[in-house]
Amino acid sequence: MMQLHGSANTKSFNTLKIRFALAEIGARYDFVPVDLAKGESRKPDFLRINPHGKVPVLVDDGFALPESDAILWYLGEKFPDAKLLPRLDGGADALQARAQILRFLDIASTSIYPAYSEWWTASNSDDPAKRNPALADAALAKVTRALGVLEKTLASGEHLVGAFSLADVSCASIIFSLKRRLQTDPLAGHERVRAWYDRVTARPAWASASAD
Repeated sequence: MMQLHGSANTKSFNTLKIRFALAEIGARYDFVPVDLAKGESRKPDFLRINPHGKVPVLVDDGFALPESDAILWYLGEKFPDAKLLPRLDGGADALQARAQILRFLDIASTSIYPAYSEWWTASNSDDPAKRNPALADAALAKVTRALGVLEKTLASGEHLVGAFSLADVSCASIIFSLKRRLQTDPLAGHERVRAWYDRVTARPAWASASAD
């Protein structure tokens, strides 16, 4: 059975999106919570599976894979019947769709998530010296810009890339984080994104992955 070593806060973006994918797949796995606040990701046992000392890490029959997007891609390849990735034998259309899915994984991980983290630090840091309203506003502008990309994309379909895919898994998970933490509605002015988010989070797998 696979093991997922993830944040003890199971609603943390990088852990949540893996749990969502696993729920869609219907794969059995053991969840191993890692309490980052207690330094558990820096202990020798954990560093043996990920010397980088970060979560999540998927362990599959002795194969340890860190980095959340790599884990998503691995699961998409390992469980093709879940159709979270188009099959490679699908020709040029499938190849292009796979590239677009990777594009949206990047948008979630390298555009929206870092901007969200910047906003959190500038708005809520325990260190008053790190709080900066101007930086917080700039971070929110980055989030809005990225959501605008999703809004334009969704003008041509109900999902980000063809049918439901890893792109939806990742982007819905980071928007969930935004909606939990931001003091204003992050989807204001992005009604296609709002409708898409409601469709994605109505899936049974989402209810399972995001449950307390």
